[in-house]
Amino acid sequence: MKYATSLWRTAGAAVPLLMVLALASCALPQVTRRPAQTDYRLRVPRIVQPAPGLAPLTLRLLPVRAAPGLQGVDMLYSPTPLQLMPYRDSRWLVPPAEMIDSALRGALARQAWVAAVEGGDAPGRVDASLRCRLDRLEHDLYARRVELGMHCQLYAGAAQELRSSWNFEASRPVPVQDAAHYAQATQDLLDQAVAGLLRRTALALAQAPGSAPAAPQSGH
Repeated sequence: MKYATSLWRTAGAAVPLLMVLALASCALPQVTRRPAQTDYRLRVPRIVQPAPGLAPLTLRLLPVRAAPGLQGVDMLYSPTPLQLMPYRDSRWLVPPAEMIDSALRGALARQAWVAAVEGGDAPGRVDASLRCRLDRLEHDLYARRVELGMHCQLYAGAAQELRSSWNFEASRPVPVQDAAHYAQATQDLLDQAVAGLLRRTALALAQAPGSAPAAPQSGH
């Protein structure tokens, strides 16, 4: 009888202790799982720029440089005119300048008036060299648009003299303010920039002194 009474008292004392532990567990902060990281990339624009009066040339594409703050993989956005911040759970697969370099290289290789695209450190003579710099790439939240800015220079001739220089500044409105629409708008702007660069490069090379005319086709 004494044993049963002692057991009852022990069990009765354990009940408040369990209640305290349960209440304490409810007071602990809830652990939330962080969303998975999403990587975005830019593809090579499928653009063909005709240049019927220009013989195929060998071009050297120097590595695309990036302005300070654009060397990393952060997808940058502006919540206010004076702020520039990275998306928390979204980023570029590689730095944007590298993707733009690949896009330019792939687009140039598709052109009939380009015989070959050499790397920046490739030895040997080339007919022209192209150098570009990424100056701006951001998602402007307060203006609801994505902005892209680039500067390119073309050097041609035996002395590789500066033949032309272009600035590309454009923006694209986005219907939804998120990273996915930011990436798609960037791709659209890159397509626009590459199309303009191909057109201006072909025109400048065709007008350059000593540029070789296109070889006549057989049967004409």
